[in-house]
Amino acid sequence: MDAVRRQFLQALERDPTDLLASVWVLNRIPYPFDGNIVTYATWRHDLARDLQVDPSAVLITGSAAFGISLNPNKNYKAFDADSDIDVAVVSDYHFTEGWRTLRNLGPRLHGLPPRSKQAVNDHVYRLIYWGTIATDRILGLLPYGPQWQNAIARAAQRIPTLDRTIKIRVYRDLDSLRAYQVNNLNSLKTTYLSREAQNNV
Repeated sequence: MDAVRRQFLQALERDPTDLLASVWVLNRIPYPFDGNIVTYATWRHDLARDLQVDPSAVLITGSAAFGISLNPNKNYKAFDADSDIDVAVVSDYHFTEGWRTLRNLGPRLHGLPPRSKQAVNDHVYRLIYWGTIATDRILGLLPYGPQWQNAIARAAQRIPTLDRTIKIRVYRDLDSLRAYQVNNLNSLKTTYLSREAQNNV
């Protein structure tokens, strides 16, 4: 895993972030699937069926994409037994449904638990701008919440995501998915290059 970390950091320093998003996150067989494209395709088909989306709209992102956390505060930690599975679902329909639901909460917002209220505010001021809805803290508020909760539970009963915490982000379209990943990689690159510059002083 140290070799993968070194390869990624070299690419982070060298390559444009749009290319990094393709190579390291969006166009690969995720780490838990050990290079087996059939197992990954089957997993995507099963989850997509339960979510009622097209299998091509389901992608694994985050540390499970290639085995390293993209959070510099975690020191690019290796994917391990405690790591979550972050799933991107590209669906204009589900994004729009979620957006309308959050927009129309009205006075109900004040009755939500603090964690849920903070999650809604995070969408209002940040995530909706990027065309994404992070369902993990607000899935119960969404019209498709119960169905998706069941789908997530079933996915957590399948190898290789057995007993993993699975979190889904809905993206309005592929452009939103790519823009979100590129923005994160831009921030990561800036942080990495800044730290490298400080270490070389």
